[in-house]
Amino acid sequence: MKIQYIVFLNLRLSRQTVYFLGLILLSVLYIVKTADASWLIDTNTFYNSAHGENACIDCHNDISSQDLHPNPGHVNASIEDFIEMESCLACHEEVQDNLEEGAHGEEKVDDPSKYKDCISCHDPHYLEKADEEGTVDVVSVDLLSLPEDDQACLTCHQVISAKDPQRTQKIADFCFHCHSAEKVEADKITSPVTPLLGRSRYSSSPHVKNDCMVCHPNSAEFGHSCRPREECRLCHTPHEEKVTHDAHIGVTCEACHLNGIAPVKNPQTKVVLWEKTTAPGMVSTIHNMSISDDTACVRCHYTANHVGAASMILPPKSIICMPCHAATFSIGDTTTIVALLVFLVGLVMISSVWLSGSITGAGPAGGVLEKALTLLSDAVKAVFSAKIFPIIKALFYDVFLQRRLFKRSVKRWIIHSLIFIPFIIRFAWGIVGLFASSWLQDWPLAWVMVNKNHPATAFIFDLTGVMIFAGIFMAFLRGSAAEADRLPGLPKQDRLVLSLIGGIVLIGFLLEGFRIALTGTPPGSSYAVIGHGVSILFSGMTGLNDIYGYIWYIHAILVGAFIAYLPFSRLIHIIMAPVVLAMNAATKPEYKRI
Repeated sequence: MKIQYIVFLNLRLSRQTVYFLGLILLSVLYIVKTADASWLIDTNTFYNSAHGENACIDCHNDISSQDLHPNPGHVNASIEDFIEMESCLACHEEVQDNLEEGAHGEEKVDDPSKYKDCISCHDPHYLEKADEEGTVDVVSVDLLSLPEDDQACLTCHQVISAKDPQRTQKIADFCFHCHSAEKVEADKITSPVTPLLGRSRYSSSPHVKNDCMVCHPNSAEFGHSCRPREECRLCHTPHEEKVTHDAHIGVTCEACHLNGIAPVKNPQTKVVLWEKTTAPGMVSTIHNMSISDDTACVRCHYTANHVGAASMILPPKSIICMPCHAATFSIGDTTTIVALLVFLVGLVMISSVWLSGSITGAGPAGGVLEKALTLLSDAVKAVFSAKIFPIIKALFYDVFLQRRLFKRSVKRWIIHSLIFIPFIIRFAWGIVGLFASSWLQDWPLAWVMVNKNHPATAFIFDLTGVMIFAGIFMAFLRGSAAEADRLPGLPKQDRLVLSLIGGIVLIGFLLEGFRIALTGTPPGSSYAVIGHGVSILFSGMTGLNDIYGYIWYIHAILVGAFIAYLPFSRLIHIIMAPVVLAMNAATKPEYKRI
């Protein structure tokens, strides 16, 4: 929140009040070394500077005549507005004479008017001084040893240690001096230009134990209302995928978590920012952050919103999405639950066939459970033995590279590779991105891998989608050509499973195009060539954010249908083949490719 005005102290207040409020002010900033950066002064540096023997009032002689110091109308002024050349010439009158003669220091002056702003080059509080030998006698100054003439000023303007145990409370007291809703003199002046804060409500806000300067580190500097806030990620790590989904990478934390704001989109970066919806003079609840998830979501997710969000609040990508996306291990939506239940039923049926024969170590009359436990025990032993090496070798050559299929038919190998390898690439990319964004959040590549708009991610996912669809198309052509030569009794090509995969990819491209069009073609999204091309067709289309949710569910249902049908389809070999190859490799150490 940008604070518009701040009122310090009226010098006509009692000395005790000035001292108390001065301590609050002294707690506001960390030590600042430059005069044009802060209202506060590092006294040790000042009293060891060239002007250290001057009293504050020598340069700031107009302060005592002001009815209110500082004037709230000056809060956004710069340091140059408070120190004029005439103040400097009161002691350095020879400077003007030298300028008129065309010189300043050792420099030749062509235009004396360019030298009217002394402090643009000379820091009045921290100019170095030196004796004739070029050495400086350093003195240490604290609050109790301040010169008497300067005590009234430096009671408020001296920087104190950031380790003060009362720092948080003092800073809060200082800020509420102008920003409280208690109708005191200071906030009466402030209220016409900025919302006020209810102190009792603020005391229950999540950040009440943090001093204001954590989030507003430069708010007591010149140009007060223009000072930026600190990023939330200074203290907080981003949410996991299950909470925010990759679509919210371009949404600021405040757009969801602050009260009394409205989300807005930056037209250049396409990032969703926020703006205050409270009016000056109102009591703002912006710091309370006591909002429910549903309340935060409906800020953006409604019909005809202006930030490019789907009107539906969609669930996170679940475990069935992991073969293609940086999804989560969640199993909460109906589509996922039904798909997995049917999938598990299919696996049980297949397993019952696998376990119908005898199993070495289970006994000739062993039951299904005994056989399953025996196989599981053997698998665990194999993983933690030397057998793991031939297993890995078999999985790499005969599963990933599909070596056996290549030897039998290069054409079939190409078709299978176009479908299978892109799934592996997408799965690996997604799973690394998921874990990295959860556990290695400082690793820059983590956010590259989950950000759909990053050029690398956009291109890789678009390319792999094209490869899968090309493989499906070639599989259909090959199946049609082989249909006439198929021997009687042999199973037909499973076109249903191919159609499901092709439908998933096509709807995926459509969804990507909708997303890019809805979000206004974010930077980097054009590297998803197909998705970007689709987005051009739908750019500016009304009602797109309403349609998006339905298309998303069609995509999810197709994925669920594929998962559910997989154990009953001819594509079940993608599960059976790796298991069989691994078992062969484990039982035959001399395993060689056939």
